Amino acid sequence: MTKRTKTIVTGMSLALLLFLGVNAFAANPLAAAITGSSAQFNLTALGGYATAACGTNIWTQKSSSTAPIQGVDQRAGGGPVQPGNIWIIWNTSMTTICYYLTVDTIVGAQMFYAVPKYTLSVDPSWVNSAGANLIPTLVDVALPQAVYNVVNNTSFNAVALDVRPEDALFEEDRVLAPLDTVNYTGLGYGPGPVGTAIQSAFSSKSATPVAFAISGTDPISGGTIPPWTTINVGAEPIIFFVNTTDKNPGGFGTSQFSNIDRWTLTNVLNGTFTRTRDITNVKGLPSIGIQVILREPLSGTYTTTEFNIPRSAEINSTQELNVNPGAPGGNPLNVTYASGGSRRRVVGNGEMVSEVPSIEDAFGYAFWSTGNFAKALSTTKYLSVDGVDPLNYSWYQTSGTFPNCVYPCRGLIPFVNILNGGYPAWSILRISTNLPVPAGVSLLIRNEQTQAANGFPDFVPFSSMQMFRSHYDRPGQVGSTSNGNPGEPAESGGDVGGAVFPIQADEDFLADTGMQLIEHKN
Repeated sequence: MTKRTKTIVTGMSLALLLFLGVNAFAANPLAAAITGSSAQFNLTALGGYATAACGTNIWTQKSSSTAPIQGVDQRAGGGPVQPGNIWIIWNTSMTTICYYLTVDTIVGAQMFYAVPKYTLSVDPSWVNSAGANLIPTLVDVALPQAVYNVVNNTSFNAVALDVRPEDALFEEDRVLAPLDTVNYTGLGYGPGPVGTAIQSAFSSKSATPVAFAISGTDPISGGTIPPWTTINVGAEPIIFFVNTTDKNPGGFGTSQFSNIDRWTLTNVLNGTFTRTRDITNVKGLPSIGIQVILREPLSGTYTTTEFNIPRSAEINSTQELNVNPGAPGGNPLNVTYASGGSRRRVVGNGEMVSEVPSIEDAFGYAFWSTGNFAKALSTTKYLSVDGVDPLNYSWYQTSGTFPNCVYPCRGLIPFVNILNGGYPAWSILRISTNLPVPAGVSLLIRNEQTQAANGFPDFVPFSSMQMFRSHYDRPGQVGSTSNGNPGEPAESGGDVGGAVFPIQADEDFLADTGMQLIEHKN
C-alpha cells in the first residue's frame, strides 16, 4: 500500500468525524477506484477483504433510475452516464477505501481511457442506507457519510477487462463504423464520437458506444492519453448454456442435448439454425424453436465469443448476420422466425443469467463464475463445445450440471481444458491501470488471484497458465506486437481469437529464430 500521513484524533465523537469528512481520516485514502467488467466484481471484493487490503466494511448496491450510481463523462460533448452495480470497502479508521463499478468491458475502457477520466457519481440518498449484499459470503453495513465524501466525484484509476485494450478499441471502432453487410467490419451504431445506444429487448437497459483512444490524443477532448499498463489476472471460459425446463422430446431439458460444435454454434448465434433439433444428431425430433439470446457488442463476453467462434478465421461469420440497427427488429434486436424460434439482445451479464433460466428452450452464453450461475443451477445446464468441457474433464461427469460452490471450494473445478488450451472460447481477464501502478490496485489483484485459487474457482490464476493466444497487430496499439512471454518485450497488440500455443513453444521459437509466434489466428 502507498504510504499515507494520518491525522491523529483523540476523543473525537463519530458525529464530529462525519462532519469533518475525508480530511479527518487520511490525505489520500482512496486505494483503488475500478470500473469495468462484472467478471472480476466478486473476487476483487473478496480480495479487498483478504488481509484487510481495503478493509472489513462493505456496502454494495444496484443503480436505479431514482437513485443512480454511475460513471460520468467529464468531457464537453462526451458520452452519456454509465450506470452499474457497485461495491465499496473501507477499514474502520477509514484510511483505506476501495470501490468497483460494473459496466461492460468496452464501456469501462471508454471511461478509463477518456481524458479526463470519467468520475463516479453516487446519489446522496444512498448515504446511511443498507447495502444489497451482492457479494457472496460478505455482509453489508450502511454507507457512512464520510466514505461517501471520499468516493463521490473521484476518477477511476483502473478498468477490469475481458480482452486486451487493443481488442476493446478495435471492437469499439467496429461498432461505430457504417453498417457493412458483406464483411461486417462495421455494425452501424455510429457515427461517432458518440454513437447510438444498443438497446435491450427485455428492459430499458442500453449501452452507448463512445470513441476512445489508448495512445495519442483523446478523440473528444484532444487531451494526451497518459501512461498506462495492463496486468494479466487469470483465464476464464465462455459458457454456452440452455434452459432445461422443457422435458418433452426435442426440448433442451432432455438428454439429446449435450454438445454443440463450433460451426453449428455459429449458425445458432447468427440465426441460420432456429430449431433445437438442428444442433443434435438425433433424428425425428419435433420442431421446437430456439430462443437465442445475444449480448451487446460492447461486451467483452460478446467480443470473446465473436472472435473465437463465428468470426474466427476458419468460420468467418458473425453474430450480427442480417442485423440492421436502423431496421425494425434491429435495435433492440428482436427477431422471430417461422419455426417459433427467436433472436433477442440483452444488455449486461445480469440480464443474460436472468433471462436464460426463465425462458423455455433459451440458449445463451456468459463468462463463467460461481456467482454468475449460482441462481441458475436448477433450470439450466451447460454444453460442451466440439466435445470439450469448459469446466471439468468430461461433460459426462456432470451431464452439464453447474457446480455449486459452498465457500471455500478449492479444487471444485479443474479447468483442465483451459489449462491445456483445448476449449475454444476463453480469454485472459485483465486490469488496465495508471502508471505507476497504484499499490492498492496491485494488492487487490494479488488477493483476487489467491481467492480464485483457494476460495471461489472463478478463473485460472494467470501464473498457472502454460498456454497463450498469439498476439497480432491492432490499430492504435502501443508498441510493436508482442506476446509478452518470458524474454520478450512488453505485451502489446490484440489476442482475442488468436491461435493457442504453449508458452514454452514461443520461448523456444524465440531462442531458435529471434522471432515470436505472432499474427496467428484461429
